Amino acid sequence: MTIVLGLDIGTTTITSMAIETATGHILASTTLANQAQTRHPGNDSLGRSEWDATAIMACVGECLATLTEQLGSRTSQILGLGLTGQQHGVILVNTNGEPCSPYINWQDRRGEHSYQGHDTYVDFLRDKLGDSARARHGCLLAAGYMGLTLAWLNDHQQLPTDSTAAFIMDYAAATLTGSPVIVSPSSAGSSGIYDVHQHAWNLNAIDALGLSSTTFPSLGQATDQVGSLNEDWAAITKLPPGLPVFVAIGDNQASFLGSVSHRHHQLLINVGTGGQVAIYSDHAVDHPDLEIRPFPLGGYLLASTGICGGRSYAQLEQFFRSVCSDMGQREPSTTLFQRMNALGHHVPAGCDGLTCSPLFTGTPGNPQLRASWEGVGLDNFTAGHLTRALLEGMSRVFATGYQTILEMVPETMSEVIGAGNGMRENRLLRECIQREFNLPLRISANREEACTGAAMIAAVGAGALESLDDAVDWFTYECDETG
Repeated sequence: MTIVLGLDIGTTTITSMAIETATGHILASTTLANQAQTRHPGNDSLGRSEWDATAIMACVGECLATLTEQLGSRTSQILGLGLTGQQHGVILVNTNGEPCSPYINWQDRRGEHSYQGHDTYVDFLRDKLGDSARARHGCLLAAGYMGLTLAWLNDHQQLPTDSTAAFIMDYAAATLTGSPVIVSPSSAGSSGIYDVHQHAWNLNAIDALGLSSTTFPSLGQATDQVGSLNEDWAAITKLPPGLPVFVAIGDNQASFLGSVSHRHHQLLINVGTGGQVAIYSDHAVDHPDLEIRPFPLGGYLLASTGICGGRSYAQLEQFFRSVCSDMGQREPSTTLFQRMNALGHHVPAGCDGLTCSPLFTGTPGNPQLRASWEGVGLDNFTAGHLTRALLEGMSRVFATGYQTILEMVPETMSEVIGAGNGMRENRLLRECIQREFNLPLRISANREEACTGAAMIAAVGAGALESLDDAVDWFTYECDETG
């Protein structure tokens, strides 16, 4: 039996996992808190989100070392390490591969301030890129994206000279191996200046933003080897020196890989703080309400993103808590989610005419939209009705995203795969989604989908699997929702 490792460098946690290549069986896993943040956008006048990259790597080393200890003598069976991590953000490294900037992640909001007569710096740069940029790049440039952050640093004379930009997982791969930074298309597509059709950095866009093409790293396929684990990091991680380390992939694509066993027939609904609907396509398309994301080893994810998710449900829970406090009652010591779900289960589908649009923060296409409840009557103005109506509203938003994607692809899906804690922990939401979609709904039994997707890349790169399709035995699902 052989083993591959996956590593996921997330915003709140860093996770490593060891998987048996023949069966997909998880042999060991470790998750540690990512506590490397040094500036939080909520407490910073510029909205900066900055992190200590050295501290992140120390956590990576500890995470992998703990995993190695769990494996014991089976460490010798490891074929390679695949990586994934949070997209959009950027760290700059010097010619020795050392950080010469903080890691600035996707939560960074400095681009949302006014700039040179524009409402925001984002608007200023979007005007520079022109109307065709969204279709070319598969997304609109936004705050926290690599392209925007680099331009902001350059315009504010804070961009280090002779530096190379990297996503955090690509910096990790380069550090572990002592190799130059290499970026996969799946990650580059989150920069806001990668041409998803030409499969290359958009040099015209880079020039329009006043940047140099030399700042941007080389591109490589996911199953290419960045390098081999060097002696120093082998000693830290207790992994074999010379272990192959493969080009990292974006966490959205990694989650899809680790959740969806048949990508031509299953759609993914991922519900965490936010929510998204994603379908695989062999071809790129153009639609103003979709993001087009390069998929590892070819193809694309068509994603309806930035839509309501766990944040919306948490807003309703916070409202119920504040009512208790405002009315002079003791605020509950625990969350109300279980109670909300129990009340919502007693409300019939359709909520006796009550409907909810749960878009508290709008949509990417219309950020001015706000949430609303309609059809409020004497019989449906209850906590249970408000709860179920919000979850039914979320389900309709997901279904609308799905229908938008179907306008672009020739075939419908036969099954919904659910992922993320917002989906996994809320049976009522799953019931509402299944009713709305009228499709079987299955939940991935693996709670670390992105880490699994990274390990799959390592398995293909190391030759243990001929292709990603050969990983079908890796998938198990917790349940089939039948209403």
